Amino acid sequence: MMFKKLQRFFTGTLHRQLTTGMVLTVVSMMAYFVWDMNRYQADVAFRQQAVKAVDMARSAGVTSAIWVASRDVSGLHEIVQGLSASPDVRHAVVLDTQGQILAHNNMSLRGQFMTDLPTLPEAKVLQNNVQLVDVISPVVFNGRPIGWVRLGLSGQSLENQLFELTRGSLLHLLMVLAISLVFATLVSRYLTRRLHDIQHVALAVQAGQAGLRVAVHGDDEAAQLARQFNDMLNTLAQRDQALKDSELFKDVILDSVAAEVAVIDRQGVIRAVNEQWQRFSLDNSDRPGQPASGTGIGINYLDVCRTQEAGDDTYATQARDGILAVLDGRMSRFSLVYPCHSPEQQRWFTMVVRTLGLGQHGGAAITHTDVSAVKQAEQYEMFRSHILEMMAGDAALPDLLHAMVSGVESMHPAMLCSVLLLSDDGRHLAHGAAPSLPDFYNEAIDGAEIGLGHGSCGTAAYTGERVIVEDVASHPYWVNYLDLAQRAGLGACWSQPVFSSTGQVLGTFAIYHRQAHSPSDSDIAMIIESARLASIAIEHKQTQAALRASEDTFRTLFETAPVGVLYQNADGKITAANPAAQRILGLTLDQLQGRTSMDPRWRAIHEDGSDFPGDQHPIMVALRTGTSVHNTVMGVSVPDRDMVWILVSATPLFKNGKVSQAYVVFEDITERHQMQQQVRQLAFYDPLTQLPNRRLLTEHLSQAMVACKRNGTYGAMMFLDLDNFKPLNDQHGHEAGDLLLVEVAQRLKNCVRGVDTVARIGGDEFVVMLTDLHVDATESTSQALHVAEKIRASLAQPYLLTVGPRAEASALTVEHHCTASIGVALFSQHDTHHERILQRADAAMYQAKDEGRNRVKLGQMSR
Repeated sequence: MMFKKLQRFFTGTLHRQLTTGMVLTVVSMMAYFVWDMNRYQADVAFRQQAVKAVDMARSAGVTSAIWVASRDVSGLHEIVQGLSASPDVRHAVVLDTQGQILAHNNMSLRGQFMTDLPTLPEAKVLQNNVQLVDVISPVVFNGRPIGWVRLGLSGQSLENQLFELTRGSLLHLLMVLAISLVFATLVSRYLTRRLHDIQHVALAVQAGQAGLRVAVHGDDEAAQLARQFNDMLNTLAQRDQALKDSELFKDVILDSVAAEVAVIDRQGVIRAVNEQWQRFSLDNSDRPGQPASGTGIGINYLDVCRTQEAGDDTYATQARDGILAVLDGRMSRFSLVYPCHSPEQQRWFTMVVRTLGLGQHGGAAITHTDVSAVKQAEQYEMFRSHILEMMAGDAALPDLLHAMVSGVESMHPAMLCSVLLLSDDGRHLAHGAAPSLPDFYNEAIDGAEIGLGHGSCGTAAYTGERVIVEDVASHPYWVNYLDLAQRAGLGACWSQPVFSSTGQVLGTFAIYHRQAHSPSDSDIAMIIESARLASIAIEHKQTQAALRASEDTFRTLFETAPVGVLYQNADGKITAANPAAQRILGLTLDQLQGRTSMDPRWRAIHEDGSDFPGDQHPIMVALRTGTSVHNTVMGVSVPDRDMVWILVSATPLFKNGKVSQAYVVFEDITERHQMQQQVRQLAFYDPLTQLPNRRLLTEHLSQAMVACKRNGTYGAMMFLDLDNFKPLNDQHGHEAGDLLLVEVAQRLKNCVRGVDTVARIGGDEFVVMLTDLHVDATESTSQALHVAEKIRASLAQPYLLTVGPRAEASALTVEHHCTASIGVALFSQHDTHHERILQRADAAMYQAKDEGRNRVKLGQMSR
C-alpha cells in the first residue's frame, strides 16, 4: 500500500513523471561521477602511501649498510628508533640475509627470524590497504646485498583523508539533488503547461461549456496536440449536430421502409414504432379505426406473446424466447419466419430482433417484414417441380391436371381453378380437372361449344386471348350461363388460353371467385404461368403418346425387318441387334453385345480377298467422322458357315451436336456375290488354268502403263509358246494336254512376283507381264531377261501327268518333255498402244522359234 502511495506521489501526473525522471537522471549521473572520482583519488592515495614507504625503506637501507656490515646493533637500534619517530610508522625492522631481526622498534622481537623475504634483492610492496602499507628494501654494501630493511606504515591518516573526501562528495551530491529538483520542477511545469490548458478545457467541455477551446502558441508537439484537441472538439460538435440531424432523418427513413419496426426496452415495453407498424396495426384490427390490441406504445410486447402462447401458438413461444434471449444478451440477433394467413390469402412474415445494447438504457428493435411473395414463389417452385417430376414419371394427364389445379388452390384458398381441353375437332371444350367446382357444373361445361360470348373459357379458346370477367352477373359473355353460375356460387371468372409450342390452342386454364373480383398484377402473372405449366403437361403427354406409338412402330420394324440392324455406342460397342442381324452373323444378342468392330474374333475381307481392318468398318468410320457410309461390300466370317458377304450402310446419330451412337444396316448378298464372282470369273479368267484371259490382261496392261508414267519405270511383256505341245494331245488326248497347260500355269506363277501378271490368251500361248522394273532401260532389260530365262528353265523340266482317275488302276502316268519359246518386249511411259506392245513380244517369240525354239529372244524397243 505504501509503495502504491509513493508511486502515485511521484508518477501521478505527467508533471511529476517529468520531474522524477529528470531528478533521477541527474542524481544517477552525479552519483556515478562522485563514486568514480572517490575511487580514483583512493587509488592515488594508496599509490603515494606505498611510494613514501618504499622511499623511507630505501633511505634506511643506505644509512644502515655500514652498521649491518659491522653488525653494530646499537647503531641499527638508533636508526630504527629514528624511523619509529616518524608519523604512522607501525614497525621498522633491520634483517640480515637469513631473515634474523638485527633491530626492531619492538625490542622483544630482536633475534627472531622472518621467512617471508623476497627471493630477489629489490624493493617490494608486501601489503597495501587502508590498515597497513608493508614494504621491504635490500641493504647493499659494496654492491652486495647484506640484509633487509622492512617498514610498515599505518593507514589511519589515509583513512581520515578518504573519509573527508567522501563527505565532501556527498555534500556536493545533495546540493546537485536540490538544484536538479528545482530545475526539473520548473522545466516540467513549463513543458506541461499546454497539457494543463487542455485538461482545463476538457473539464470545462465535460461540464457543458461546448464552445471553449485551448489557446495555442508555438509549433512543438504539445502545441500540435492542442490543435488536434481543438479539431477533435470541433469534429465532435459537428457530429453532435449531425446526430441531431440524423435523428430526424432516421425517423423519416424508418417511416419510409416497408417493414414494420418497433423498439422495446429492457422489460419488453414498446417505446417507439414507425408508420408502417401503425398502418399494419390498423389494417389488421378487428376494431374499425382502432389499432390492433397489443401493438401500441406502452404495451408490453412479451405479454402479448405470452397471451398468444396460451392459445397453443408455437410461433408465439419461439418469438418470446428469442426476444428474451436478445434482451438478456444471450443472442445479438434473432429471426423467425411465421405464417399470418388471412381468409383471402396466405401470408408469411419475418420477425428480426436486434439488440440495442445491454446497459441500463438497452433494449431491442423488432422488425416485421412481409415475405409472402418470396414464400409463395418458393411454394410455386416446389409445386412446379412436383408437376415436372410427375411428368417425368408415368402419371396420366388427368392426374397431372388434377395435381396442378389442387396446387394452385392450396396456395390461393380464395380461388377455384379448372382446366378444360380442346376436343379433337377443335370446336368444343372437354373436362380436364376442376376438383373444387360442383359436379353438375363440370358436367354442364363438358362438351360446350367454343365461340365468342360462350363464357370466359369458350371465348378464350376461340379468340386465343385472355378473358377477364370480374362480375359474372353483369357480363354479356355469361348471359347463357348465368343460372349455372349462380347455382355453383361463382362471382368472377378469369380464363387464360393454353397454347402448344407451335401456337395451337390446347385448352384453357380458368380461375373462379365466389364474389366479383378484379385480378392484381400477381394474379395475372400466376394465371399466365399456370397456363404455361398446363401447356407443358398437355403437350408432354401428347408427345409421350406419339412417342410410344412411334416406338411400337419402330420396334415392329426392327424385329421383323429382313435386313440386319446393329447399334453401336460412341465407344464402338454393340448395344442392340435385331433378329435378322443375329441370324446373318450366326450369333445371339448376348454374344454380340459388348463386342466392337475391332474385336480380333471378327474376320472381314474385301472383295479382292485382302483383310478389312476393324477401324475401316463402315460403322467405325461413321462414329469417327460423323458422316454416313453407303453400300460397302465386305465378307464376314460366320460360325458354322463359309464366308458370308454383306452389303453394309452405316449412319451416325447425334446428341447435343456430338456423335452419341451409330447404326448399321446390312443384307446377306452371299448368293448374289457368288453369282457375280462366277460371271466375273467367266468374263476375265481362263476356265482351265484360272489365269487371267486376254480381256483382263488388257486391263492390267493399262494399269501398268499408267504406273510407268507415274514412276518413270519400265515394264516387260513376255509371249510364250510351248514347243512340243501338239504331240502330247495326239498321243494321249486332250485330257493330258489340259493337265500340261495347268502345270505350265502353276510353274509360270511360281517364277514371278505377286504384282506381276500371268495370262493364257489361247491354246498353248501364255503371256507374262512384269511391272515396275527399273528407271534405267539397260537394268530393266537385264531384270526381264533374267526372269525369262528362269521361266524357260522351269518349263523345260519334265512333266509327270496322270491321265484318268487317280484312284483307278487304269490311270496312266505320262512323262512329257516340253520347252517354250519366249519373246520379250520392254515398254515404258512412251508406249501408248496395247497392241503394239503385244505385237513386239509376239514377233520376238516367233523369232525365237525360227532360231531353234527353247530360247529367249528380246524384241525391239519402241521408238
